[in-house]
Amino acid sequence: SRRLRFWFSGHPTVVIEGGKILEGNMKKIKFSLDDLNQHLRELGVFDIFEVDYALVEVSGELSVRKKSQFQPPTKHDLQLYSSPGTLPIEIIMDGTIIKKNLTARYHENWIHSECKKRNLKIENVYYAVVNSNGTLFIDTYNDHIHNPVDIE
Repeated sequence: SRRLRFWFSGHPTVVIEGGKILEGNMKKIKFSLDDLNQHLRELGVFDIFEVDYALVEVSGELSVRKKSQFQPPTKHDLQLYSSPGTLPIEIIMDGTIIKKNLTARYHENWIHSECKKRNLKIENVYYAVVNSNGTLFIDTYNDHIHNPVDIE
């Protein structure tokens, strides 16, 4: 039940409301100004004046809503409309065409043609994927990288 969850887990604590810091709430949860500023910086907020509302979640993370004039515009705000995005389509993996992923637009003849344009053979392609805007990305086995960095 919600009450039991509240009892065992606690609840979020509002620390900024209407742009004003709520010192009493911060004191109750032992959250200092240094803690507040650090969490704001981690969220990319370097000016507390930009914050309309902030709360400390049960996990200790800070959630912030900026004042409207500091929020980035959305596509809707700018009256930009686009079709819904599509997921990338993997076409080749390990030198093998993934036939179940082929479509009317991205068919086997098309991928052979695209590889031919790049002087590639299918078996030399490590990975090929069509991204959400229709661009084909191809990575080959032999990338001609001199002195590769291997970080462990």
